[in-house]
Amino acid sequence: MDEDLTVREAGERRLVAEIAGMMAAPSMLVDGFGHDAAFVDLRQKDNELLVLNTDRSGLNAAYGLGLAGPECVGDFGVSHAISDIVVSGGIPRAVTVALLLPPDTTLGFVRGVMQGAAEAARRYGAEIVAGDTKQNPKFALVATALGTVPRDKRICRSGARPGDALVVTGFLGSMLLGLIALKRALPIGVRARRIVEQAIIEQRPPFTLGCAIAEAGIPHAGTDISDGLPGAIHALCGASACGAVVDEQRIPLHPDLDELILESGLSPLQLSTAGGDWQFLYAVPPMHLPAMHQLAASQDAKVTVIGGITEREEIAIRHFDGAWHQLERLEHDSFADDGNGTGHFSRTGAAPSQRGAALEGRYFEALWRKFL
Repeated sequence: MDEDLTVREAGERRLVAEIAGMMAAPSMLVDGFGHDAAFVDLRQKDNELLVLNTDRSGLNAAYGLGLAGPECVGDFGVSHAISDIVVSGGIPRAVTVALLLPPDTTLGFVRGVMQGAAEAARRYGAEIVAGDTKQNPKFALVATALGTVPRDKRICRSGARPGDALVVTGFLGSMLLGLIALKRALPIGVRARRIVEQAIIEQRPPFTLGCAIAEAGIPHAGTDISDGLPGAIHALCGASACGAVVDEQRIPLHPDLDELILESGLSPLQLSTAGGDWQFLYAVPPMHLPAMHQLAASQDAKVTVIGGITEREEIAIRHFDGAWHQLERLEHDSFADDGNGTGHFSRTGAAPSQRGAALEGRYFEALWRKFL
């Protein structure tokens, strides 16, 4: 077997042939693989826009911890790129994948990565149509996702309006909690271990729910939470020229992780800051909340109102003790590390626990009660 053959030993021509040979050419690829460029027929309708996103990822935590093989690296890279398409209201159609490889990378590893990438693309209804390979000191995967979205169903960050509810999908903090528990060797039960390991391995967006929410035209605005909840709230409010009030007690953590959360000593805000849970944040008009909850229930999914959009351009959070403070913009930063591109995902510590500036409680309490 040639699983241990390195890409330097195999050469680029064989490597490209290996990757192309793994995948059947999708029907949208007009002339198949092997040309200077891919000819893709997306069959766009007259009212549809093309929506694109490019993301770079590296060796993810699941692979580094030995929880999964190289397939999870490809899955993570494609899921990362497609997440932004879905939260924007788009339907994924095609994906390109570029691999930056150290010369000692084995063919077995590359095959695993591309198998995971192809399976992920198909899970979201897309196909890999093109790619590239280049030598690089460190491994990286650059995925570009292409999708289509009806012009009147596109979801931007800039559409939030005062009075909208801030709604989060799924649970937050499970990925970071799992990394901390494994690194600190915290006592962890079988059920909790299964949940956090799944959160580390399957960093995937809420695809089916996100598509249904977009199709129903429910939100005014949206963004994904891949870089942490505080950063997502700031991004949405900044683009919409609005403020927000948020209740820390409403940040949704998995109920089966209560004991592990107590053991970690971390607050919901701290656990939600690192990101990596790949959930969505929406600004939703109150009249659409029943439909959103009904959609989530029909898919055995969860959505939680954590706050609301305000006219005043200030973002305030109420902590467990009832005190109101400014919500600091703590988030993933790709340049805040030693050059491996993982930002603070490379660390298993939580964000700083210090609070922002204190705010006048009665004013923001009155604002918050309007959303109850």
